[in-house]
Amino acid sequence: MNVTNSSRSRCVLWAFTIGLIAAPGRASTGVETNLSPLKYEEPRFLTAGIYAPGADTNLLYKFSRQATRSGKTLQVLREYSYPDGNLAARERVVYEGDDLVSYVLEELQIGARGQAQIRTNSQAPARAQILFEYTKDASLEGKAKTNSETLQSETLVNDMLAAFLVSHWDALLKGTEVKCRYMVLPRLETVGFTFRKSSESTWKERPVIILKMEATSPIIAALVEPLFFTVEKEAPHRVLKYVGRTTPKLKSGHKWKDLDAVTIFDWR
Repeated sequence: MNVTNSSRSRCVLWAFTIGLIAAPGRASTGVETNLSPLKYEEPRFLTAGIYAPGADTNLLYKFSRQATRSGKTLQVLREYSYPDGNLAARERVVYEGDDLVSYVLEELQIGARGQAQIRTNSQAPARAQILFEYTKDASLEGKAKTNSETLQSETLVNDMLAAFLVSHWDALLKGTEVKCRYMVLPRLETVGFTFRKSSESTWKERPVIILKMEATSPIIAALVEPLFFTVEKEAPHRVLKYVGRTTPKLKSGHKWKDLDAVTIFDWR
């Protein structure tokens, strides 16, 4: 089932969620150390706090990322929990080597679920497809809406963003705009975004670069606020702080609203 333009426009206000990203760090020790590192393997484990805007002491959610590797297969579990430990949302990402295979989003707060799977064609590798599926009620099996589109280069999910920034670091530092496609499961499609250098500053006594991410389409840019990433200027260019839309939502009365928050990563 294809998604109509009218349904896309209705859901754009709540559909866009970057969630949390991780950044390359020091290589882990442990299993399979004889294998070449994968692009999205590090950090094997990372946590963060998600705070209310303008109130870094008001903890709303906790985040954790855990990566497990078996051969060339990398499985990433990303969980968002309340301060008391109860889960609010969960994401599962699977890579084969450095290629994305699947992405699953469980919005436990609202009972929704979505996924994107990459289907390749050995006879036409350039025509790989993204198969989208999303339902507002995960308990209704077989009722999900579906859509598909051709996989384009630089198509990302949130777990891939940090490595994407590092791979384009020199261009971003020079002020060059860098573009990507970002998967938005509730919209059953990818959306274009542009990164650019916003400013240089210091954060906790270290030099940082502030990167701005905004929708490439003027229509979507008018509906979704820009996102800002505070990144170490020096290698390994870890994302230290992130301001903008995140995966878990915030309850207001009897309704769940999209959350624009401040995320601070716990690099040790």
